[in-house]
Amino acid sequence: MRTFEDAAGRKWDAAVHEESYGVERLLFAPRGGGTMRSWVLDANGRYEAEQQLLRFTDEELRALLARAEPWPD
Repeated sequence: MRTFEDAAGRKWDAAVHEESYGVERLLFAPRGGGTMRSWVLDANGRYEAEQQLLRFTDEELRALLARAEPWPD
């Protein structure tokens, strides 16, 4: 899991979520509550997805957050 700030200074947690059929998704959860967002990673398995998350810069995470879709409650 990683924590970063968006362009407005709001803190977000980003974590890998493993789904069926090998889909690895990055989930973004705003600190203090609110709508979660998600982005499907191009990764071959959980380990690779976790390594991608560790390598992303905060700027890259902000860009993915901007393109992420709302995660259903």
